[in-house]
Amino acid sequence: MDMSQTHKKISLSTSELASLWTTYINDSMVICMFNQFLQHIEDTEIKEVITFALHLSEGHCNEISTLFKNEKVAVPKGFNVNTDVNLSGPRLYSDTFYLLYLHNMGKIGGNSYSLCLATSARNDMRSLFEKYVKQSMELFQRTSNLLLSKGLFLRPSQIEMPSEVDFVKQQSFLNGWLGEKRPLSAIEIMNLFFNIERNQIGQSLVTGFSQVATEKDVKKFLVRARDIASKHIEIFSTTLNESNLPAPMTWDTLPTSSTSHTFSDKLMMFHVTVLTGASVSHYGTSMGSSPRRDIGLNYNRIIQEILLFAEDGAQIMINHGWLEQPPQAPDRQALVNKN
Repeated sequence: MDMSQTHKKISLSTSELASLWTTYINDSMVICMFNQFLQHIEDTEIKEVITFALHLSEGHCNEISTLFKNEKVAVPKGFNVNTDVNLSGPRLYSDTFYLLYLHNMGKIGGNSYSLCLATSARNDMRSLFEKYVKQSMELFQRTSNLLLSKGLFLRPSQIEMPSEVDFVKQQSFLNGWLGEKRPLSAIEIMNLFFNIERNQIGQSLVTGFSQVATEKDVKKFLVRARDIASKHIEIFSTTLNESNLPAPMTWDTLPTSSTSHTFSDKLMMFHVTVLTGASVSHYGTSMGSSPRRDIGLNYNRIIQEILLFAEDGAQIMINHGWLEQPPQAPDRQALVNKN
């Protein structure tokens, strides 16, 4: 039997529905970001890769919208270029920031689509997300090559290459708060480095957002996001410095002095929630692969902090009527009480 016909008789699973819904919302958001970037970009090479990324995101939204209509699923409202971005507004970020932002979003997309693929059952859904994974990898390769050619690609600190295999022989390998701390492992260095890098990009993003937000509670929340990112950079950098390893240098990615309307408060709040969720995932992975107790406890404390931060953000979005509700299971007790 033709598998392309078989899947039409099978409804979308919960995981497939969740993956499609989330992908549509996220891509509708970055379409607004990319369109605003393209109004001011001067570097033709960076413009080319942003145009490529915009084409991918627009394709995703069109494909998912068609699929939802065929499946009799409501298409999410998401974000719209006509209402959530001011294309005639002044430049808010530099060309360098555009490239670094795109590189980071490409990595987040690759991780997200890989999970979508791994949790999909229908053949057409696996094919769709396999395509999205490949597209994200192409975007990552393009931005990586461009960063390298422009001298902007930062690499973690070099350590001496091991000449032989060794095994841990003492419990002190786990020490952190008490006893002598061992040198950082390559895995711990990698996690610390890239967590600093991600926070630097996020800090630049929310600094610009805080300048152009209009609602007072949104401004306050975005300033808080900026300060949290700064604190996390300091914590991770201190851990590297204690092992005589340099922290990543910062890029020239500070936003311009513009305070003109650029993005809707709704879009900026949602964008921060997306990055916060990605941070929880990255920190959780880092904690699980960092045996030194002090490092693990730092990640645990930081995760608790940003979970509370995310909850406060969700409350602001609910108060303003900005939080679009994802598909959810029916409330069976409410149905019982209805009759």
